[in-house]
Amino acid sequence: MAVAAGIGCTLVVTEDGNLCSFGDNEMGHLDVGDFHAHGEPFILNYIDAFDGHEVVMVACGGTFCACVTKDGSLWKWGIAMGWMLDDSDDEEDDDVAPNRCTPKKVCMSRHGNSPVVMVACGNGFMLILTAAGRIWSHGSGGEFELGHGNNEPCSEPTCIDPARFDGAEIAMISAAGSHCMAVSKTDGRVWTWGCNVSGQTGVGKPDFNVQIPTLIPPADLDGGVVAFVSCGYNFSMLVTVDGVLWSCGCNLFNEIGLGEDIAQSNIFRRIGGDEYFGAGGVRMVSCGSTHSVILAQNRSVWCCGSNEDGELAKPFLSSAVPFLVDRGHFYNVNSELSSDNDVMVVAAGRRFSVAITSGGLVYTWGRHHDPPLRPTGRVVQERPIDTHGLIHMLAEGALGFAGNTTDYARAGRWHEANRARTIAFAMGTHEHFANDAATGGATAYSADFPEELLQDMFHRMCFAVREGSGDGVQSMLGVGTARRPPP
Repeated sequence: MAVAAGIGCTLVVTEDGNLCSFGDNEMGHLDVGDFHAHGEPFILNYIDAFDGHEVVMVACGGTFCACVTKDGSLWKWGIAMGWMLDDSDDEEDDDVAPNRCTPKKVCMSRHGNSPVVMVACGNGFMLILTAAGRIWSHGSGGEFELGHGNNEPCSEPTCIDPARFDGAEIAMISAAGSHCMAVSKTDGRVWTWGCNVSGQTGVGKPDFNVQIPTLIPPADLDGGVVAFVSCGYNFSMLVTVDGVLWSCGCNLFNEIGLGEDIAQSNIFRRIGGDEYFGAGGVRMVSCGSTHSVILAQNRSVWCCGSNEDGELAKPFLSSAVPFLVDRGHFYNVNSELSSDNDVMVVAAGRRFSVAITSGGLVYTWGRHHDPPLRPTGRVVQERPIDTHGLIHMLAEGALGFAGNTTDYARAGRWHEANRARTIAFAMGTHEHFANDAATGGATAYSADFPEELLQDMFHRMCFAVREGSGDGVQSMLGVGTARRPPP
């Protein structure tokens, strides 16, 4: 994702490919070279930290984090376990837990020499999705979360048998707690596996761990084609291409959004589509520990679940069904365009939530740190009750750092070019509108600004995902919308 929320830590990818982190750092989650809390954003320059390759997505697990760079390399850091080995070039004892607070590159030979397109982190294990459409897993396997049909740990990435997915190429993966989900690239089928004590896999058999990836029959989703999936601690949600949101699993804190009368759902149940969330229905969802954050196609944000620390962006009360967050919370008076205030990506952490707008601003609410920190980074000895439900915007410029060519870096790997500006730019450089611009003449911009700089700025507004990337991956990166499959 362009943003990842974990246990007290937040990771944000900037549009220039750097990594920003802030929050509790007890596990070395923040990738900053130490284990101390950082209330202010800390920026890692991709040139120094990731061998000159831009970061394109990040993921948070229980005690460690990972990211993927533009060249398809996988990096990880944090407190791993003895079975999660470092790169094979290292000579350190593999039986010793490699506690790293700086990023470590994973050798591509560890996952079939195929570039990584996505990574997902659970509680002590990791899923790796490669460009070949295959899933590799390693780490703890005590509850069959590795998908190999046994509960043995894997000390290094091992490919899940493609036959488990009917040979289909996989486009998206998700992991949390001790269960997983995967979506096929061409037909949007979804498989689930791992811990199922709360019905979080949706296979209809509670109290039995699902030992191998198991297909959720499309008929169980009213024939819907799956575009997006998200695993919570002990629950799951998915979105179909027609914008309908479904959920299953534990509902102790109302996290699955089906109302207070349901304590647990062992199958996926329909929450709603455009009749509930507005035209187009749901675009993406992020499941945390005990709450969920939902982003609709109309850019509205919805929340449900626990609200002990204000993670629902409203005072005190929890919500049994998704409720609409006031859009005014994300309005920035300094935004030049109103569309810059549209929320593009959301993430749910343990007790907090994050949203990124199309203008690249980061908004957070809930409890991010343990102990909590004020925006200035000063430790607060007691939880400030009056912060419940308040949404805090990271200061403009917070994602920048000394040495940047600009004072302000935006979050996210893609930002929309306003339609009016796109047309104006095209007209300003087209031969029929700009005094023979095509043959070297002056353009409408040349009097005020060097045309080469304008063109460079324009082209930097767009980020192209890899060809064939699924709708779920595009949504997480802030690109595009869920599409119906061709007839």
